[in-house]
Amino acid sequence: MQRLIGRLYHLLYHLDNTLFFEAPMRTWVNWGFVLLALVTLLVGLPGRFYLAGCSLLLILLLSLASRYARRRYYVHFLPESPKPPDDPPLPLWPQDKLLHHASGHFEVEDKAGDWTRLIAYYRTFETREHAIMARLTPSRFLKLGEFPPQHLGMWYRFITPENLLDVAPGQIYANGEEEPGLRLRYRRFDDKGNPLEDLFFLHFDSEGDRARVMADLLLDMGGPARRPWRPETMRSQE
Repeated sequence: MQRLIGRLYHLLYHLDNTLFFEAPMRTWVNWGFVLLALVTLLVGLPGRFYLAGCSLLLILLLSLASRYARRRYYVHFLPESPKPPDDPPLPLWPQDKLLHHASGHFEVEDKAGDWTRLIAYYRTFETREHAIMARLTPSRFLKLGEFPPQHLGMWYRFITPENLLDVAPGQIYANGEEEPGLRLRYRRFDDKGNPLEDLFFLHFDSEGDRARVMADLLLDMGGPARRPWRPETMRSQE
């Protein structure tokens, strides 16, 4: 059941975000159901009113499901309470980068976008600001839909310790696959400087990668930042 929900979210994400002849794929699907309802009524098939009603109902259900999934960035996340490790991993050093996938609200220059499962790097600077550096790459959906070319390229999310409110481990179900994940609850700011609480999701290939990033995030969650977080050998050279 969980994998099925993950596949549904994956389908909705691409229907909402990929274009075919400059229109979202979901628009084409909706018009397909409308056309089906009209043809059913005009041809006069048995049970035509029932079939037409079902077609219009599917449009409504698709819209509601899409709205529900969009608020969760099309991520099906089940939290868990793992046993704390006896020997917790060290946080990341400033020079470390860890490859993973990321979902949430991204920004770059004067643009903002909500993207799901972008390939990304996680790192933490000496200031203890956490950076998720992701890339939206060209891809095709059902050999028809494509992401708008103006959105392709690098996207970022930066989170400081004082704006990180919670870190929860769990399992993420994406396109039928299960993977270790983290759900971050954090504070960001809109164009007018107003604070907004939001969610961000990190997907990992292994439990070890998740444990290391989680240890790094929990080191000074809520602030103040623990600085400088560098190896003793680096500090002794100054």
